[in-house]
Order: sequence, then C-alpha cells, then structure tokens
Amino acid sequence: MLPPSAKRRGPRVLALLPLLAACGGGLESEPTASPDTGTQQSPVILGANRYGVVTGGIYNAGAQPLSDATSRAKFFCEMRQLNAKWIRIEAAWPQVSTTTYQQIVADAHANGLKVIVLYTHPQFCGDPNSGASRDAYISDYVNNKVAWWTFNVFNTTYNGWSTRADAIEVMNEPNIAEPCPNGTTPFRVEPNTFAWTVRRVKEWKQANGRSELIISGGILNTYTTESFWSGLFNSGALTAYKGNPPWDYFGIHPYNPWSYDWNCLNSGGGSACFGTYSSGYKYTLRTGLQTVQSRLNSATGVTKTRLFVTEFGFQDRGSVNSPNNAVRNEAEVAEAMRISAESFGDSGVVDYALWYAYRNHTDGSGNFGLRNWWNGSTHYPSKWEPWHEFQKLSKGLTSRTGDSPDACWL
Repeated sequence: MLPPSAKRRGPRVLALLPLLAACGGGLESEPTASPDTGTQQSPVILGANRYGVVTGGIYNAGAQPLSDATSRAKFFCEMRQLNAKWIRIEAAWPQVSTTTYQQIVADAHANGLKVIVLYTHPQFCGDPNSGASRDAYISDYVNNKVAWWTFNVFNTTYNGWSTRADAIEVMNEPNIAEPCPNGTTPFRVEPNTFAWTVRRVKEWKQANGRSELIISGGILNTYTTESFWSGLFNSGALTAYKGNPPWDYFGIHPYNPWSYDWNCLNSGGGSACFGTYSSGYKYTLRTGLQTVQSRLNSATGVTKTRLFVTEFGFQDRGSVNSPNNAVRNEAEVAEAMRISAESFGDSGVVDYALWYAYRNHTDGSGNFGLRNWWNGSTHYPSKWEPWHEFQKLSKGLTSRTGDSPDACWL
C-alpha cells in the first residue's frame, strides 16, 4: 500500500517493470521447482478470528472515503459483518489529515478491530557497506517516521477510544528491485539495512515503553533461494542476538504466483490447477512458509518464529498470462482464497492473514478487492463469492451464508 506516485501496480512501476510479481510490483525470477515428496496432508484451514483486510488508500479520495464519518461507520459495519479482526493502514498517505487517522483507529477499536500501521520509507540508495550511511537512513526512519507519528498521532484518544496502533509494520516489501538515481537497481532496502531497521524499531519500542507489536515489513514471496534472504538470515541484527529476534511477528506476503498452472486455469481446470499437498501451489506455499520459519529460527536462536501474513490476495483478470497472482474470475478468486487459508493452516506457522485489498485499485491497475470499482451512484459493488468466502473463513463456518454484502451500504 503506497502513495499513488509509487503504487506497486501503478503506471510508473508498470513502465519500469513490465512483469509484476504478485503484489509487490517488482520483477521476480521463477524459483526452482519444489520436489514432489509424495506426502499428502488433510487440509487444516487457518482458524476463525485470524483474518483482516488491507484498507488501501481509501482515506480521503474517491467516493465514500474513510475521512467521511458516515462512510467510515458503514465500513466498520461491514468489517463486523465480515468478522474481520485486523485492518492495515499506511501512515503519511498524501493529503490525509492526522485527525482522519485518529478517527480510523479509534473507530476500529470501538468496533472490536485491531490496527496495523504500516510505515513505508524512501528506498535506501546509500552504500550498504557503510555503517554511517546505513545508520543515518535507519535513524531518519525511526525518529522522523515511526517516533514522530507514534507520539504525535497514534498516541491519544478520540471519542473515548484509543488511537494507539496495535501493531507497527516496519517498511513494505523491501526485497523489490527498484532503480536508484545513480543508475543501479538494488533492493528497495538491502537486507542487512532492513534487518537493522527492524531491530532499531523494536529497541525504540522497548526504550519508550510502547505496547505495539512490531511486525517486520512483509517480504514478497517465500522463495528463500532468492538473494535477499541470505543477506537477511546472515545479518548481525538476527545472529548476534540469539533468543531475541528483532520482531514480535515476521511479516510475509506469500503470493507465489509461479507455482500454479496458468494454462490449466485458462482451460477451466479449477482447483486442480493449484496442485496438491505434494506439488504445485499448495505444496510451495505450505513448505515455503515452513522453510522461512525454520531458517529464521536458526538465525535468531528461537524455537518458534511466528508469521503474520500482512498481505495475500488474487485478482480476477479473465485470463492468466503473467505472474501477478491472477485468476480468471471471481469464483476462482474465492477458491484461491480458500486454498491459501488451507496452506496457512497446514503450515502451522501463520497466526494471522490479511486479504489484499478491500477495494479494487481506483486506477484500474489491480483487481484484488473484495469490492469492485465505484458504480457511479451508490456504492462499490461487492464480489459476491470472494466476499462470502472471506466471511466464511473469518467466522470459521463450514459453508457460506446468504448475507447481503451491501447491507451496511444501501
């Protein structure tokens, strides 16, 4: 979730990186195929009360923004209907007032939801081998972003409810490759700098007696053979503090778009296109999450690192021909959502998962929403099957209800 000028699927990113990797907007290489172990597992779905929604930039623009009290009330009415337990917002979105942020968090708490505040930051284009360059970048992030917003915005009450965030997400998809002014194209934040940033935020939390959970900014995909991961696993911010990881939760965006069969989907293959628990998407997602936990356990010296999926999602595109977590239609979105929930549950390492996103992107660059684009008069129409599948999962139901997704809006 980034400002319009740097949206992960926006025109600027598309022009630079024509092959979008799932949500992150960066070019991702196809991973080495996972071996077929021949092992089948009974699906264990991530349980009820474990789901939330990424709001997207709906704070002060478009129809029915969250800055409007009536729209905000209807939004949280719907969150209760869906049984969402978390929402994710991004601090310092352009032209959003601090009062709007306080109203959103307070109203979330009034409606029984917890809030993750994501703090993004400009790309690190400094010298990764320079401690001074790295420390200056980290200091600016901790003091001028996290601390300033925490103490000046998310630190009061509104209408009797706390505006404190429940969790802080430290940056976003640092392993995306982005161009710097010097002509190089490094990671958004190189892994050692990222790891130390997360640790410094946690140290800031402890020094200031803060209660917010610290979630490391979601890493895109779970292919731990990619070069970013080795730098993260070997960072002294992890290895030098055995038993004391720099986060409360490790954030992950497990889109893994290379691991399901596009041709199968385009031929109407349905669930079979996502493989089994010994091959394909189901296998890759489950074992990828388990591998991430295992490697992090080894690096940090803890026995049970817990993962927070701060984004997962699929978009309906009519046909599938690129690695952007697309399926053909809304029924397949719902099916992919369910399969992902099974893989999260079967992995045994995921505590929470947030759907990306609440509405489709207003610029048409992404169809990930539980709701479609503005209908021009009354509301953003729901995607019936994904909406009801999310509700079913988040409530722990065995089948979908007949609830009206527009009950709060019309």
